[in-house]
Amino acid sequence: MVNKQRDRPLEQSGTHPLYAGVEQRRAFPRVRLSIPVRVGLRGGEVACARIYNLSPDGIQLRCDADAARRIHPSGKSITDGSGPRVLVVLRLKHGSDVRTHVLPCKVFYVLPETSQEIIIGLEFDSLKSAQRELIDAILSASLEF
Repeated sequence: MVNKQRDRPLEQSGTHPLYAGVEQRRAFPRVRLSIPVRVGLRGGEVACARIYNLSPDGIQLRCDADAARRIHPSGKSITDGSGPRVLVVLRLKHGSDVRTHVLPCKVFYVLPETSQEIIIGLEFDSLKSAQRELIDAILSASLEF
C-alpha cells in the first residue's frame, strides 16, 4: 500500500503528523536538494547522509537509522538548542575544481520518515562570512529560473 501523505514532498505537505510542528516554526522557505554529505561527530566519527533541503537558517538531512543514532546518540528530545553540535562536510564543484566545505550546525530535531529513513533538522551554528556566502550562493543558484 502506498502512503500518499508520506510520498509527497514534506515541504509541500505540511501535514505529516510528526513534521507539522517543525513546519509551522520555519522562518524561511526551503530549497530542495540532494547532496551527499559526511557529518562530523565528536571523537572524529563520521556519519553519511544527504542534504534534502536547505534554507538560510539550516539544513534538513536524510539518513539511515544507524547514521541517525550516531548523529544524535542520546535519542532524547531536543529542547532549547540542546542538540549535539556537528560539522556537515560537503564537496561542491566550482568551475573545474571540487572544493570541500564545512558547515558547523546543531541538531534541531530528529524524526522518523520510514523505518529506513530518518529526517534530521540542523540549524547553522555561528557561520563565518565565507560559509554564509556559500549558503547564499547555493540558494541563489537553486532559485534561478
